[in-house]
Amino acid sequence: MRTFLLGFLIGSLVVSALVAAPQSRDRETLNIGTDLTLGMSEDAAIKKLAESGHSPRKMEPPKGLRDKGITSMWLLDEGVLSFASGKLALVTKPLLPSNGNEVEFGRQLYFAMRDLELEGDSHCSIATEAGEVPDYSTKTGKLRCGKKTILIELQRFQKNPETVQLNEELDAAP
Repeated sequence: MRTFLLGFLIGSLVVSALVAAPQSRDRETLNIGTDLTLGMSEDAAIKKLAESGHSPRKMEPPKGLRDKGITSMWLLDEGVLSFASGKLALVTKPLLPSNGNEVEFGRQLYFAMRDLELEGDSHCSIATEAGEVPDYSTKTGKLRCGKKTILIELQRFQKNPETVQLNEELDAAP
């Protein structure tokens, strides 16, 4: 059901994005409890989050992100912020409801895709990846429009049920 829903919604977005007129919304801003814009200073972003009632927690970036220039990371209940040399470089916002509700899953995916369409960037790409080793399999789908990506990841560890993550990302990297 989720696969059908994802295919249907991505297809609808691609068709809609091709005919969408540009809108005035900022494509380099993502609301994660408050609006954050790529390139804003780390101090300003953390202060803005604290002022809006959030409690960001600093963590050390993993080696893979450090190798890509990420110098600091902050965790929120609503997502993750990554900074390169003191400037906001990546924001990840989880969209998937925690209760496993398929209707809410579909709603979150639909509205994230609709927001991409309203931003007017019709230069979108779709990419999928799959990987499998004996005790683990993963399938990833990415819908990227400009600097924003909707990312869905299906994972299965050993004989456990498959899990899904749905995130919206704002990324300064091309």
